[in-house]
Amino acid sequence: MLFIKRWCQFLKERHEPFGITLMVGSFFAASAFMAYQPGVHAPPCWRRLSIGFALVWLIFLHMRMFDEVKDYQVDREHNPERPLARGLISVGEFSAMTMICLAVEMALAKIMAWPMFPAYIMVLCFTLLMRMEFFVGDWMRPKLELYAITHTFSAAMISLLIHSIVCFSDAAGADRATLLFALGNWFVFNVFEFGRKTFAHEEERAGVDSYSGRLKPWGAVLLLLVNVFAAYCAFFLAVGSKFSSVADWRLFAPAAVISLLTAVAGAIYASSPVAANAKLYRGIVTLYLLAYPASIAISIYLLVYR
Repeated sequence: MLFIKRWCQFLKERHEPFGITLMVGSFFAASAFMAYQPGVHAPPCWRRLSIGFALVWLIFLHMRMFDEVKDYQVDREHNPERPLARGLISVGEFSAMTMICLAVEMALAKIMAWPMFPAYIMVLCFTLLMRMEFFVGDWMRPKLELYAITHTFSAAMISLLIHSIVCFSDAAGADRATLLFALGNWFVFNVFEFGRKTFAHEEERAGVDSYSGRLKPWGAVLLLLVNVFAAYCAFFLAVGSKFSSVADWRLFAPAAVISLLTAVAGAIYASSPVAANAKLYRGIVTLYLLAYPASIAISIYLLVYR
């Protein structure tokens, strides 16, 4: 019981199950609707979709677990309240559970065989490279922006894994729209990464890097908005490529509204970088990660597949 309690506490603090499930669900649905081609692919069965969703959920979990171990020494100094740093779970136990998580993922992917298994192995190999910081961690870690964008590329690879799950086809069979949307997901996760490490002046901490500290508030917001714009452009081009016969303003508007909301929150924060505005900005960026793909999934479902 203590074991279960410790791990429930870890999930509550570092990988909150309800919120993560909503995020993965919206991300999975948007990527799935963009990948699927009626008349080209057989409709996916619920068994394959369920196993695929579980696999993607566990991938996000093991990436979180990789980050916890990777940041352990830094957290002991700067974030001693985090689960590993305060000794809630030992590093040995944490590593063992990470290996169990990976073993379950491999078993799920193996059940589906080709092409899902090789698509998963590609994602796994990339996340292992992330765990090792691409073997240039000492060089890359101070370069916060480069560090972020190399790691968030995993979102594009997971998008292609979802393509394999839904369409039962390898990445070579992905159409132009699917590839564009996968690229767009890279930018979407950049938005979240850049937003969550942006603070008010009074929230900055000595020895802890942030985008607002490195680039000043306006620089951090402009960096984020470039990625908001790039993500929307990728979505716009993907829809134009795949759904040109039904592509009207109703398909584009919801994602545009959410992108605009993020831009407004950024402008408010950058104009007055106080704690309340910074918290609002980070909250809107977190909402963006959930609402942006959800709006795309709902729009495509209602206007194309319903």
